[in-house]
Amino acid sequence: MAKQKTGLTIFPKLLVTMILVSLIPLGGLWYNVFKAQEDWKQNLSLRLKQNSNFLVNQVDNWVNKNQRALRNSALLADIVSMQGQRQKPILTALLQTYEWSYLTHVVNLDGYNVSRSDDKAPKYYGDRDYFKQVLSGKPFGYQVLIGRTSGKPALVISAPITNPETGELIGGLQLAAHLTDISNAVADVRIGETGHAILLDQAGKAVAHGKPGKLAKYLQDMSDHPAFQKSALGKQIIYADRGKQIVAYSTKTKNGWTMIVQQDYEEAFAPMIEAQRNSLILLGLTLSLVFLATLLFARRMVKPIRRLTDIAGDYSRGKLNAKIPGTMRGDEIGALARAVERMGVSIKMAFEELRNSARAA
Repeated sequence: MAKQKTGLTIFPKLLVTMILVSLIPLGGLWYNVFKAQEDWKQNLSLRLKQNSNFLVNQVDNWVNKNQRALRNSALLADIVSMQGQRQKPILTALLQTYEWSYLTHVVNLDGYNVSRSDDKAPKYYGDRDYFKQVLSGKPFGYQVLIGRTSGKPALVISAPITNPETGELIGGLQLAAHLTDISNAVADVRIGETGHAILLDQAGKAVAHGKPGKLAKYLQDMSDHPAFQKSALGKQIIYADRGKQIVAYSTKTKNGWTMIVQQDYEEAFAPMIEAQRNSLILLGLTLSLVFLATLLFARRMVKPIRRLTDIAGDYSRGKLNAKIPGTMRGDEIGALARAVERMGVSIKMAFEELRNSARAA
């Protein structure tokens, strides 16, 4: 007698088959969701980049405007004379022309004022970073500091004064300006409810912040901001901050400042997150329906097969009076039922012939 093989029953085979078939359209759906996610990431990155570049252009234009004023003024004969009386009218005119400035002054190589736009006594500026940068040969010097009158960040730009005949450095022309325009431009950037911009100087100190309430003080050290790191420049990055995921993009200005535009991940990727959630819900519903449909279909198919199997077993034990179900069906199960019915008739006829033969003997 042949050994009976063991294996999967019809139900798990049907279930696996139907799941595989259903995964084909679901795979297409997931590909479309994945493609939409990638497109959304690229669009978000582009949006953050555009906002960052827009602000950087505003900062660069503002700084360039002040640089041109200083460079042109530093070439004037009255400034080159290094005589306070001749310089004072030009310093006053600069102050009046650039309404955001609050002080202009000239510093000699010894670090002391030659002239000032105000009437205060000369001061020593030889220890200031912006003046040291000019002394080191740079075309301009920059330093962000807190304005004494406003208590808010201000920028001091320094330009070298050189001897027109020898090109020798003879002093520095400085302009101190409020950063109100820059701060307003940064504060005006809004991306959704949580998106804002941050402007950091070369050292990573906050020059302007779209949400000032998040600063403990002006010029707060934010050099540990992930988007301030060199490796993050020009890239979309995602980092964690106080339990929240933040997406950010950073760009450098011409004078070395860093413009960061960022937004909460949950808001930035809300449509993508919703699409993922809907896809998971659809996947769950599809698999549930496949399971239920397979269960119902398997039961409809397996139950009559099992009944026919039991009847065939009864036939093998000589029980030939069972009623055959499903003979009126037009499918394979109906054909099987009719075959079992014919087999039962054949067995009955064989038994009858045996009985007749036994009587005759």
